[in-house]
Amino acid sequence: MLEPDGGGRYRIQALDRALGLLGLVASRPDLGLQALAERSGTSVSQVLKILATLEAHGMVVKSADKTYRLGYGALRLGHQASRLQPVVDVAAIALDELREETGESIHLVVRDGLDAVIADVRESSRTVRVVSPVGERTRLNAGSAGKLFLAYGRPELMDWLVREPLPAYTELSETDPELLRIDMDRARRQGVCVAIGDFEDGAFSVAAPVFEGPGRMAAAIALAGPLSRFDSAIERRYRSAVKQAAGAVSERLQGTAPSD
Repeated sequence: MLEPDGGGRYRIQALDRALGLLGLVASRPDLGLQALAERSGTSVSQVLKILATLEAHGMVVKSADKTYRLGYGALRLGHQASRLQPVVDVAAIALDELREETGESIHLVVRDGLDAVIADVRESSRTVRVVSPVGERTRLNAGSAGKLFLAYGRPELMDWLVREPLPAYTELSETDPELLRIDMDRARRQGVCVAIGDFEDGAFSVAAPVFEGPGRMAAAIALAGPLSRFDSAIERRYRSAVKQAAGAVSERLQGTAPSD
């Protein structure tokens, strides 16, 4: 099984740029050519060529106001991907219930190589909230969900991750491999992980693992909110709620898995 080595050994630079631009269009469908070039750090001429190629494949569409949005090709791929991710469907009810119970934003997170990726979201209705869009990714050293994937993953996963310096998203991001291992051990013992300000300033997250079989982690359910609403009593409450939701999804997911 080929895993990314963190050094880009198997990566194609032009494809990296195209996929990065596609992700930017997905998250910001209000941007035009110049803004996309500035935000992606790519020249206008390169962005124009990439967008023309993506448009030819139906992945993006140029609107009348000269901004870009996802096309039907991307929509089709999204539907196909969701059909291959049964955890998204299985977790839907639990995400709804957890958002109603806590009032905070709820994220279903999966692992893609060395990244944690948002697969589904239930956004808080509160004025002050923390939410990440579907498709957003962070390295596994940041955020409560990423550390769970390290805690329950194969030992080689950590070895791959630390081949290069760990990224710092904030001043509180854990970039020391030894301290990260301590966080992993704690998460494994407690069955839940709490992250404070290490993926976004002024934010917290609480995550618990979803298992598709004994010891096989399929996803994580993470609750995220502003630190202004977080204290020790709330932490205890959210730990329990997230673990209960993840446990329910694990039971459902294993119940839907085909027998060997």
